[in-house]
Amino acid sequence: MTFASLGLSEPLLRAVADLKYETPTPIQRTAIPAILRGRDVWASAETGSGKTAAFMLPIIEALSASRKDSLADARALVLVPTRELAAQIEHSIRGFQRYLPPLKTCLVAGGVSINPQLMALRGGVDIVVATPGRLLDLLGRNALRLSSLETLVLDEADRMFSLGFAKELADVLALLPPKCQKLLFSATFPDSVRALAEQLLEQPERITVASESVPDEALIEQRAIEVDVGSRTLLLRHLLDHHSWSRVLVFVASQHSTEHQIAEPTIVKSE
Repeated sequence: MTFASLGLSEPLLRAVADLKYETPTPIQRTAIPAILRGRDVWASAETGSGKTAAFMLPIIEALSASRKDSLADARALVLVPTRELAAQIEHSIRGFQRYLPPLKTCLVAGGVSINPQLMALRGGVDIVVATPGRLLDLLGRNALRLSSLETLVLDEADRMFSLGFAKELADVLALLPPKCQKLLFSATFPDSVRALAEQLLEQPERITVASESVPDEALIEQRAIEVDVGSRTLLLRHLLDHHSWSRVLVFVASQHSTEHQIAEPTIVKSE
């Protein structure tokens, strides 16, 4: 199966080719046609499965096909649990729509000044990628409206509940218009997420993508290296320079550490 067979337009296919997407992943093969048909979707998909493209490509396709002169209200909302994930998705949107007349997109997340986000929302917006708390703050200031929202995406819904966003999520969902396509993506489905899906979604397309790689514990090597605090960064860089690891995940104690102690291009920073 190819991306062309999924019903995407030529500009999106060119963007996908530029991004070196060769064949659709399982979640993309199933979700893209369902979303293009206007169906609600309830999908189980892990990080790294290609789910951002699975929901953003058909959303961009639909919004581009029915552009509106007035942008008083947001047309699509992607709600995520963390600022970092919001930034990743917003970056992906820019790549996907590179050959289309640009849709106005705004990243709405806490941890930074609200003023640039207020300015960015002036005149309206097509796509909002947001974390729950900052979104509610902007809605409370009347800087954004959801009354004409066409599509809602809840990405990593299980993490939203585990991070304590249940009330904020309920407050956002109460503002949705009656006719709004809803897409829920979650790696796991605890009772809280199942109850949300059953309440929120209307006759959803159920999609379950099994993990393609399950670690074999017999192949996992565990080591502990005792080193003084001042030498940790040097040791980490030494290990990265002398091993051919394809992926590395580094946990540190604070955001300050990610920005000042191990700020190297080869390291993916995480709190």
